[in-house]
Amino acid sequence: MKFSIGPMTVFLSVAALRQAAAFSIRGGSAPTALGRVSSMSLSGNASVRPSASALFMSTKTAPNGEAAAETKKKTRTRRILSGVQPTGSLHLGNYLGAIRQWVEFQDNNLEPYEEDGIEYHTENFFCVVDLHAITMPHDPKELQESTLASAALYLAAGIDPEKSKVFVQSHVPAHTELAWLLNCATPMNWLERMIQFKDKAKKQGTDSVGVGLFTYPILMAADILLYQADKVPVGEDQRQHLELARDIVRRFNGEYCKGGPFKKRCKAAGIPSRPTFTEPEAMIVKQGARIMSLADGKSKMSKSDPNDASRINVLDPPDVIRSKIKKCKTD
Repeated sequence: MKFSIGPMTVFLSVAALRQAAAFSIRGGSAPTALGRVSSMSLSGNASVRPSASALFMSTKTAPNGEAAAETKKKTRTRRILSGVQPTGSLHLGNYLGAIRQWVEFQDNNLEPYEEDGIEYHTENFFCVVDLHAITMPHDPKELQESTLASAALYLAAGIDPEKSKVFVQSHVPAHTELAWLLNCATPMNWLERMIQFKDKAKKQGTDSVGVGLFTYPILMAADILLYQADKVPVGEDQRQHLELARDIVRRFNGEYCKGGPFKKRCKAAGIPSRPTFTEPEAMIVKQGARIMSLADGKSKMSKSDPNDASRINVLDPPDVIRSKIKKCKTD
């Protein structure tokens, strides 16, 4: 049997990656779903045909008999996803612009709500994005320790594992696997427009900047699209990256998820003929979304700034915070 890459192979691979991520977070064995995809040929034939329930995270078995007649209300799941890099120490900007908002999203969306006759349930995914941290020079041992420390700070700030899913990005292999698929579907000139890459490359010099920093936005897109996130809390500096994720969704769905042949392939494989990815929307915090540096009022507060006096770290003692504020530059 000959195997090659085609629209159906890519589509099923993405579906399996989503299921793999679900297994990794909730507990279970992900390789089974991935193994089924590897047996799929170009023509859509497979030695083992994956079922819809095996491939899609949000698929639920419909109730039978009298229960089916009674259950007429449609239910859907909306997901919120966000994450913070574990490099350095979490600072005031991270807390006000991200983590504090996560706690509010978590606590304010516990109960289902109805909209246009559909009952919506909200799920929260908050991760420590340690794979993004290795795009810059780092110490592996320190990164491992700061990853655990960041997860602990999430919990200390009010993120409840009983209400939200908290995980480490690198513990879910599907993130990097999906990132490669999206890399192959994303034009290079889209990445060349990213302002953050231009700024960091200018500071460090193009000779010392890794390719990972250039393709970083695609990994961020994979983080979001893997979980079909509807809402993504981001700061203004990440807005451009989220718009890139939205562009990738439109391109991928337009390339692989349209027309009669697509529907026939889905029918033959026994999976729903709906677009692969959900187009995410940004949740921009109006107040405190961009906390500026104490040393330079033109730049945002950053963990990567070598000057510790430029930021207020979450774990700074009161006397250190007072000292930093007294020395900070004002407008």
